[in-house]
Amino acid sequence: MIRIRTTVIVLLFTLGACGHQPPVYRPVATDGFTRVLDFWQRSHGDQQVDLYDQNQILAIADNLLLMQRNNGGWPANLNPFRKLTAEQQQIFLQQQNAHDASFANGNIFPQIFYLSHVYLQTGDVRYRDSARKALRLVMSAQLYNGGWSQKVQLAEGGDPTINTRATINALRFLRRVASGEMPYGYVPFDVRRKAADSVRKGDQLLLRLQQAYDSRASIWAAAYELSSSLPTAANAEAVAALDPEVSVIITRYLMQIQRPPAEVVRAVTGAVDWFSRNTLQQVQLRAGGKQQGWLPAYSRVAQPRKALWARQYTISTNQPLVNDASGRLLVPAEINTLMADKDWYGNWARDLLQTDYPRWRRRAIIPPGAPAL
Repeated sequence: MIRIRTTVIVLLFTLGACGHQPPVYRPVATDGFTRVLDFWQRSHGDQQVDLYDQNQILAIADNLLLMQRNNGGWPANLNPFRKLTAEQQQIFLQQQNAHDASFANGNIFPQIFYLSHVYLQTGDVRYRDSARKALRLVMSAQLYNGGWSQKVQLAEGGDPTINTRATINALRFLRRVASGEMPYGYVPFDVRRKAADSVRKGDQLLLRLQQAYDSRASIWAAAYELSSSLPTAANAEAVAALDPEVSVIITRYLMQIQRPPAEVVRAVTGAVDWFSRNTLQQVQLRAGGKQQGWLPAYSRVAQPRKALWARQYTISTNQPLVNDASGRLLVPAEINTLMADKDWYGNWARDLLQTDYPRWRRRAIIPPGAPAL
């Protein structure tokens, strides 16, 4: 009898102790902050900061609440994972009425994602309300033609610039919200319906903005004028230019549309055709007849053999650009020399051409049962 009573007492003490243990939360994915953190690190050099552990989601979410502006957005290139001093916290409190929220570098969307996950784990409505406020800001920032500017607060009297990267980031985000994808199932149905309307409007804009060359659909420019829909220079760029990196993102986005209509199929196939025709290797080969001296003596195939694309191309001639203050055309003979500088080229469309497009073509274009070529 005494042994049974002792066992019961021990169990009660154990249960009581367990009841006072703090809950354990799952880490939230932070992939969306990659570009923001990269730019933050560039501006802070070798500065040493204390960072929260990925499991400390409440501390990180509280940082996001503190850094959020009253209009619902965040300024670009902040680091919400660092431990703030009392003085730094006070500065953020004083800046909450600022109108400096920005979509630059994928900003605002990862904050909503993070806060939504924290709300679902904790049930704390502060995180839900913060995410909802930011979501309202994203939808209200959509311009009348369906695009987004990089700046949330536009200057009065000016002609806003449609930023292609900000637009595709907003559309990818709102498509997830509209479908109720995790973690946005808590968003009210009427808000999700409005998000779907925004997506349809933005999708039509992307199809209208796609450029053409030699009677073929090509890819997208980095920025466009709102009033004319003509390509223009993006922020900090010298000239209007085609943007292969963001065009790959747009192409993959369009490929996700179920039962794509004819205009979407034309847009995707046109972009893929452009990527296959405008690699740096193709640029070299087209100039080979005039400047054979800089091609390898043993082969007319330019090096490296794997497909690469310049970061920018001219609008009218589809020639690679050197991204400097003059925005000058790239002389083909310079390509081999410039290959040492990886900032001006990349392999963005390689997987798109080799894997994604063939799979999409079988699903979206070739009808079931048709013989494969």
